[in-house]
Amino acid sequence: MGRRVESGEEVLLLAPDLADALSAVRVAESDRERQAVFEFRYSVYVEELKRGVGTVDARRARLHDPDDDEPGTTLLYTAGAGGSMTGTARVRSWAPGAIPGEVAERFSTESFTGIADLGTAELGRLMVRADRRGRSELVSLLCAVYLFAETELGTDLVFLTCLSGLVRYYRRVGFRSYAADLVPTSDGVTVPMVLILSDRPYLDRVGSFLAPLAGAFYAPGKHPPLDVRRWSDLLDGRAAPVELDPAAVWERVQRLAGVTGAPSRFFDALDADSIRKLSDCGFVMAVEAGQLLTKKGLVQREMFVVLDGTFEIHDGDRRIGVVGPGEVIGEIGFFGTAQQRSASVTALAPGHLLVLRRHWLDELRRSDPERAADILFQLARALADHVSAPSPSAP
Repeated sequence: MGRRVESGEEVLLLAPDLADALSAVRVAESDRERQAVFEFRYSVYVEELKRGVGTVDARRARLHDPDDDEPGTTLLYTAGAGGSMTGTARVRSWAPGAIPGEVAERFSTESFTGIADLGTAELGRLMVRADRRGRSELVSLLCAVYLFAETELGTDLVFLTCLSGLVRYYRRVGFRSYAADLVPTSDGVTVPMVLILSDRPYLDRVGSFLAPLAGAFYAPGKHPPLDVRRWSDLLDGRAAPVELDPAAVWERVQRLAGVTGAPSRFFDALDADSIRKLSDCGFVMAVEAGQLLTKKGLVQREMFVVLDGTFEIHDGDRRIGVVGPGEVIGEIGFFGTAQQRSASVTALAPGHLLVLRRHWLDELRRSDPERAADILFQLARALADHVSAPSPSAP
């Protein structure tokens, strides 16, 4: 097996529980380990989630990208009983001033004042086997990424892009949204986020399990943390493509929901408390004209409520329908057993969406079953309307 990610005495003393988690993570160094990583990726991304990103070798059932072979790339993995792989992640790192142009453009790194003097990395291809989700693997991998970036790579900032359904999770980990464009992929738009390794106050504020690791390295008498105040207008601001602040989300939802007098289809039959519940459980995402929101066949459980803008539902070049403010997108994948998108969705005009994950409704059914039943009824009505609507001809 590959070598372990070493934790060091500081971590052992300040974060013993995380040190135990780190012991499960290995660096894929041998050709056999690397091939196992590529085959594991294929089983999760292609066979399970039906994703189309990356360099897929269907004949050999593996997902292997050119980036995997670049200098500065490290593959991490966790394994279960018998050596079967349970999770993996990829870290690409660059010395100060050495970020490739394509990466700099994707993450809009020029917006970060002084980034030419900082070490940077990209976290990608992070995934866990379906039967191990909600257990220790994801925490172990993310802790290992933090420790590896800090101790072996000399990294200050770690970037990633994620599908909209994972934004809230990565925010709890300690990643932050910032003022940058959404990143298009063949599966739909993804959200750029950044982790500032030394920002212990922010990690504490969001309750991140990485906070003890930051405390092991950045404390009085140790490495000085970055002064993030220089990026205050960039981080988590109104210019970011996602809005997570509950008050700001509620303000935007009110413009549509009839609370301030604007007409709405989905919200029409919901009372103000139900609408507020929806607002509290979601976040707002801004999408530009021409951007693919999601792709047919993708396994994805998010649902979107259109707050403003116009979106085309289509199957290839065939238009299925057009939806606007107050209408719902993705309810079939949201409810369906297979959780697959029945069609693709592209923005025809700039717009804002309220993004909701399935788990919020499961939680609401436990805490407020009557309100959950009311929302479910309205979602079912929206689904029935979409299913029964005649298919328009392509323009």
